[in-house]
Amino acid sequence: MYAEKRSDRAAQHELEKDLTDKQAAHRIDDKCHHLRNTSDGISYYRGVERVDATISVPESWAKFTDDNILRSQSERAASSKLRDDIETLLVVTANEMWNQFNKANVAFTNRISETADAKNKIQTHLAKTLQEIFQTEMTIEAIQKSIRDKGCSLKVAQTRLDERTRRPNVELCRDSAQLRLVNEVYEIDDTVQSLQQRLRDAEDTLQALVHTKANLEHELAVKANSLFIDQEKCMGMRKTFPNTLRLVGYI
Repeated sequence: MYAEKRSDRAAQHELEKDLTDKQAAHRIDDKCHHLRNTSDGISYYRGVERVDATISVPESWAKFTDDNILRSQSERAASSKLRDDIETLLVVTANEMWNQFNKANVAFTNRISETADAKNKIQTHLAKTLQEIFQTEMTIEAIQKSIRDKGCSLKVAQTRLDERTRRPNVELCRDSAQLRLVNEVYEIDDTVQSLQQRLRDAEDTLQALVHTKANLEHELAVKANSLFIDQEKCMGMRKTFPNTLRLVGYI
């Protein structure tokens, strides 16, 4: 491109120089043509007829101009072809950019849809997790109440056993009431141990659910931010696209 531009300027320079020389020669010859015996400025120039300052003959003189004209025509033809090629390339490039613009928009649209679906799934899972957390907390409260209730029953059974240890002499009998109270204490104690294990399991489950909730909330925030960037910022900047005339540099 730059080489072609330099060649055009060189051809223009040669034509302009040739034109200037011819204009100067034309003025001189026109002046000579109008010289008369009565003209001002005529004088003797001894020996001038023996001085030959010419550097061309009519053939070389004509060829010089013809060569300049041919060179100019050749450079103009090359420049015209180059402009056509450039315009074709600009149109092809503009079309390719338009195609890429559309492809990028489709990719953005698909990605936004995928991110929105993922966000909705996270929200649904988060809602279920919150419900499970609520239910687990209710279960923990119920277990704790059961343990408290069993504690009262255990106190009653153990108090009864303690009171019966004060029976005098032979009345301190291992009767069926004594055996039933002992069995009741063991049963209540086993039940309390089982409830405490269930309580620990429920608390572990609650802790895991709370951790899951935190992860889901973080992931939801990430997805929401991604949607904002792609949907609002990126697609917001891609609502308009320069037309072909602007892309090829006409406007």
